[in-house]
Amino acid sequence: MSSQNLAQLHTVKKLNQLFSALQDVKKKCETFATGIKNQQVYQTIISLAVENNQYATEISSLIRSLGGETEITSTENLADTKSKKPRSEKNILKACEKSEQLLMKMYNDVLTEHYVYDSLKKMIKNQLNGINFSFHRLQLLNTFQK
Repeated sequence: MSSQNLAQLHTVKKLNQLFSALQDVKKKCETFATGIKNQQVYQTIISLAVENNQYATEISSLIRSLGGETEITSTENLADTKSKKPRSEKNILKACEKSEQLLMKMYNDVLTEHYVYDSLKKMIKNQLNGINFSFHRLQLLNTFQK
């Protein structure tokens, strides 16, 4: 197998991990939103879910364009998420922050790989910037709630 094919397989693997994480965070956001009373915070969390779904769809298309298949390898069972659902808005925001940290780490893992195409890095950076912006908006709302 050529080094180009190996790099492509490794890229697909990394992208599949990111795809799965985005799907997990989307499900968590949807679950967490059901416990939110504040309409602004609720809308922000739902927008995070929608954004993660959009990014997962883009990653999925990219995986297929590289000749791979999307694999859903959930890092956390949805039933576990529901049973561990944070009770207060403060705990929900902390859980969202943990999800943000996970996604940022995974995005940065892809960005630090030397074999990733420049156009792919640009898309990944744009998604990472979008996620950062959304989570900062959520943190600002939380600050104003206090």
